[in-house]
Amino acid sequence: MRIGAQLPMKLMPQLLVAPQIAGFLKLASQAAFVGLRAPVAASGSNSEITNWESGVTYRPAVVVRPGTIDDVVRVVTDEASYPSPVRAVGKLHSPAPCSADIGGTMLDMTGMTRIIEIGEDTVTAEAGALYIDVAETLARCGKQFHVNTEIGSVTLGAVACAATKDSSLIATSQWGQISSFVSGVKIVRPDGCIAVYTEAENSEEMRLLRSSYGLLGVLVEVTLRIKPLTAVYAMHRVMSFDEFRASVPQLVAEGKALMMYFYPYARRVLLEERYEVEGVVPRSSGQWWVRNAFWRKLGPMFTIMIARTAPNRRIEHRVRSVYDFLICRWTSMIVGGKATKPHLQIIRHVDKPGAFKFVFSMWSFDETAFFDVLEDYVRFCEEHEARTGFRCDLPAVGYRMVADSNALLSFTHDAPGISIDPVSTGGPGWDEFLKAFNEFASARGGHPLLNQTKHLTAEQVSAAFGDRWAEFAKARRARDPRDRLLSGYFADLLKSAETDQTMLLA
Repeated sequence: MRIGAQLPMKLMPQLLVAPQIAGFLKLASQAAFVGLRAPVAASGSNSEITNWESGVTYRPAVVVRPGTIDDVVRVVTDEASYPSPVRAVGKLHSPAPCSADIGGTMLDMTGMTRIIEIGEDTVTAEAGALYIDVAETLARCGKQFHVNTEIGSVTLGAVACAATKDSSLIATSQWGQISSFVSGVKIVRPDGCIAVYTEAENSEEMRLLRSSYGLLGVLVEVTLRIKPLTAVYAMHRVMSFDEFRASVPQLVAEGKALMMYFYPYARRVLLEERYEVEGVVPRSSGQWWVRNAFWRKLGPMFTIMIARTAPNRRIEHRVRSVYDFLICRWTSMIVGGKATKPHLQIIRHVDKPGAFKFVFSMWSFDETAFFDVLEDYVRFCEEHEARTGFRCDLPAVGYRMVADSNALLSFTHDAPGISIDPVSTGGPGWDEFLKAFNEFASARGGHPLLNQTKHLTAEQVSAAFGDRWAEFAKARRARDPRDRLLSGYFADLLKSAETDQTMLLA
C-alpha cells in the first residue's frame, strides 16, 4: 500500500500512543582525575566499550575522564601511562569506529561540562558540555544556537570538529553545519601545549579544526556564535518524488529550510519546511515531542514489533506501509506551528537505547544532481532487497544544505547539497547494505561524513574530497608528526592521501 493511499479514519487511533519518556542517564559522581567508564586494568585490558547503538566495540588500554585542562595535558604528554593513540570522545554517537584503538587511550571529555560565559552573541563552554544542556540554558537567557540539530546528546567538542548538521535556515542563519558557527577554540596540541585559536586571528587554522575529528588537538573549550531566541514557523506535508523535485526550487527561493523523510518503496517524501520569524518571540512547543518521541524510541519499537509479529515478509511490508502512512498523516496534522520554540527540536537521547534503537549513515550529493540520484536510490534499494532480502525499515532522512567552505572537509564545500541518510533498526544485513550504499554514493560523486559514514574506504574518501583530503593529510602530519592522536581508523583512510604526497615528493 502506498503512503498516499486512502485509509479508513478508524485506523487513526492506533497511532495515539502516549510516548515513553526515557530518563536521561548521568554519571553518578564528579570524576576524580582518572574516572573509568568500566573497570580496566593498568595495561593489557580486555574491557569493552561500545558506541551509542552498540554497533562498534572499542578495547582501549586506558579510559580517562579528565576534569580540568591540566588533566588533559597530563594524559597527552605521558605516553608511558597513556598509550597512543589518545582519542577524545563524548557520548560515542558516531557509527564509524573512530573513537579509540585497541591498546590506546580513550579520553572521556564528559567530565568537563562547565558553561564559562554567555555573551551578547557567543557562548563559551568546556568541550564536554552537551549541546542540549547549553541550548536549554541559552533559552532561559532568551538566546539560542544558530543550528538546532536533532541529536542533542552530543558534546560541544564533537560538534566543533565534525560536520554535525541540520537543514540550512538560508534566510537568516544561513549555514547548516554547526562547526561553521564555531568562532574560537582552546585545544591541547599533540605535543601537550595549550593553544587558543579564533576566527578573527587564525581563520585558516579554524578552517582546519572545524573538520579535524580530533586529529589536530584535543578540544577543551569551544566558543559558538549565538543569537536572540527567535520563533520558527514549521510545517510538514507529504508529496510524491515528482512533486518534491518540482517544489524545491521555489521553496529555496522562499528561504525555507528543508528536511526530508524519504520512503523509497512508496516514492513519497514527508517534507519539513521551516523558517525563522524574526522579531517574534516563540510561544509554541510545536508538538516537537511527537517527532522526538518517534526517534527516541517509538519509531524503532513499533517497527521491530511489526517485524516480530508479522507471519511473513509480505504482510510485514503491508503493515509497515499502513504504519508509515499514519506516521506521515499524524506528523503533518500535529507537528509544527507559526511561532515554535527552536530548541525544542533538539532531542535528549538516553546513553544506551537498548533494543529499540536506530542506526544511520550519511552521504551528501550536489543539489543539481540530487533528484536523479534519488531516483537511482529507489532502484538501488529495490535491487539490493531482491538480491539480499534486506531493506531499511525506517525512512531515510535528508537535509538541504547551502554551499559552505568554513571547514576544509565540508561536505558542501563547493555547492549546495542534499543528503540521503539511510536509517534502520539494524540487524543482519545492515552492514552489507552500508557497504553497497557507499559504493553507490561514491560512484555518484557523493560526500560522506568521516565519523557518521560507516565502512568507508580510503579510495572513497579520496574521491570525495580530492585535493582537500591531501591538504588535510599534510596539515595533520605537520601538527602531529608522532601520531599521538591518530587512530587506526583514520590512518587507514589517510593512506591514499599520504601515498599521493609521497609520490609527488619523489
